[in-house]
Amino acid sequence: MKRSDRHTASTLGRDEKGKKSKATMCKKELPLSQRISTPLASRPEAVAFAPTVATMLEAGEGAAHVVPYDENLLERARTQWQFGDWESLVKLDRETLQHHPDRAKLALLAAAGQFQQGDAGLGRTFVRLAQDWGCSRKLISQIIIAGTHNSLGRAAALLGQEAQALAHFNDAIAIGTPGSDARLLTQARVAQQYSQLQLRPPERLTQALADLSSAGNRLRAVRASATPSSRTAFSIKKLAVINLGDAWAENSINNLVFRHHGILTYNEFQFAAVYVAENTLRIIKRHLPTGVVESHDLVGDYNLREARNGVSLGCDREGRLHLTYDHNTELRYRRSIRPAAINDWSDELLMKGKAKDGITCPAFILPRQDHPLTLLYRDGISTRGCARLKTYDEGEEKWVDHPDPVLSGAEENTWSCGASWSNPAIGDDGSLHLSFVWSTESISRGDTVSSFNVGYACSSDNGLTWRTSRGRFYDLPITPLSAETVLPVSPGSNLADRTSMALDSYRRPHIVFYADDTHGIPQYQHTWFDGHVWHHNIISQRPPSSDPKEGGALPAPISRPEIVIDRENNVYVIFRGDFTDNRLFVQKLSPHDNQAFPGHLLALTDEEMGHSEPVIDRSRWSREEVLTLQTQQNERWAPGPSFGPRMSPVTLLDIRFQG
Repeated sequence: MKRSDRHTASTLGRDEKGKKSKATMCKKELPLSQRISTPLASRPEAVAFAPTVATMLEAGEGAAHVVPYDENLLERARTQWQFGDWESLVKLDRETLQHHPDRAKLALLAAAGQFQQGDAGLGRTFVRLAQDWGCSRKLISQIIIAGTHNSLGRAAALLGQEAQALAHFNDAIAIGTPGSDARLLTQARVAQQYSQLQLRPPERLTQALADLSSAGNRLRAVRASATPSSRTAFSIKKLAVINLGDAWAENSINNLVFRHHGILTYNEFQFAAVYVAENTLRIIKRHLPTGVVESHDLVGDYNLREARNGVSLGCDREGRLHLTYDHNTELRYRRSIRPAAINDWSDELLMKGKAKDGITCPAFILPRQDHPLTLLYRDGISTRGCARLKTYDEGEEKWVDHPDPVLSGAEENTWSCGASWSNPAIGDDGSLHLSFVWSTESISRGDTVSSFNVGYACSSDNGLTWRTSRGRFYDLPITPLSAETVLPVSPGSNLADRTSMALDSYRRPHIVFYADDTHGIPQYQHTWFDGHVWHHNIISQRPPSSDPKEGGALPAPISRPEIVIDRENNVYVIFRGDFTDNRLFVQKLSPHDNQAFPGHLLALTDEEMGHSEPVIDRSRWSREEVLTLQTQQNERWAPGPSFGPRMSPVTLLDIRFQG
């Protein structure tokens, strides 16, 4: 790649002037006085990760300077909006906001203040700024509609229509801060608005709001009991089905959830890889605008009897593909000679570096902003190993190890364990997010699944430093004792050895997995962070059946799930199980409370998939919200004589969710 081309690629993710937008990371807790005056649950779209004290901006020809900003400005402005302090919000100006990491949301709050103070022209200007700076249409609509209700509430108050005024103020808070304690915030909003109008607030305000809240609860209960057809429709539109031919189907090696990436999109091309036979690895290249599909076979000697040896794909900043495979003992690795080429590969290359016991479970993290192609891998075995990172230097054509492991349970004095992690989730600011569980030796005879506790960590510097969801720095490596446990799960609870994770539009993590419910039945579960606390719910109703004690990469009655989230914060969980007749299904969760409705559980495939797990193209989903899913029916592998390998068709299925 030419120097000019590389510079162009490296500016992706910058603002409209080409300036770097250093992202927010783990948000600091508010002072006690502010936490008391503003209930935690009442601060709606609070971003989970706060900015650092300054942001670096380019100035002219390569010079750089530091632009300081107020890291508490967004929290303060949000509180002013909740209370209806419009006079303070209109003091926000473009010069103050343009270098702030949260400028899009701040511009929207400034617009709300201008509208309420009667300056519609300046309000529209700030709305356009919010749009230009990346604010979602949904959030803009929420704040504008909430402002309309506030204006109607003020008009009703002036007319002496107290009931109507309270209802409008309540709606303003409920729409602008979904999921918050609307009664408390409405009480504060009413007091502020009546004071601005020089009116006395309604008598028995607390009781009136309580009655209003009860009425709202009754209405929500009626809506919840309605039939699925009366709720928002949810459907699946199949855009394309691409047949890739027959491939190895003796086990699930081509269809394991932790293949990262099993499919990836780079520019106009989508790439995939499957084992066709024990001597053939097929690379697929699909031109998305035209649908033209090419393939190239890499002939070699591959160990397909170990299902964990799945293929993972990566792509560096120059567009060259990277390929890992056959990694149960020592990783085998190659890269393409030319950008986006699938028919010209290097010989096998060494990658061991700091790894003492060899590289297993490789997961490529694609380049973003200033971060190069990165590899997350395990050094050691599942019950005694650590997670490490290394980055790729295109100029030197070599991999560089990070100095410290990220996760490790091998150093525990009395017992050892290892971490198993989700495919990394990437924020729109380039931040890196991991969820993980710990695995130890079996706790009782017959058990092979011995995972426990769901943990979380995030990084703003591509894995050099890590923090909890509340902003506390970790000492590395993160251990079972120091890790933030977002959901405690005891050993022997059939906790999946892998979680899956995605981020919503506020960069808040959502984690899915399976584990026993209170009746000891493995169910799909979902835990998510609202900016202040972690929540948890069970999203399947699986009847009693065999449990997944075989776990790992071996066949199990239910697959490990995948998760994607659209720009409207609809959560989609994808899985295959005995209770779906082994077909791939998707469960849509409610965007407000993440509940699972039976009417929002739909089949993705008509045919049963055997023991396969969902393999998806996360890179294409994040770009255009089209889900490309690899499907193949495969068998449970049983050691012993064989009359020839089983083969079955592999397809790429393009899907768009509607409603």
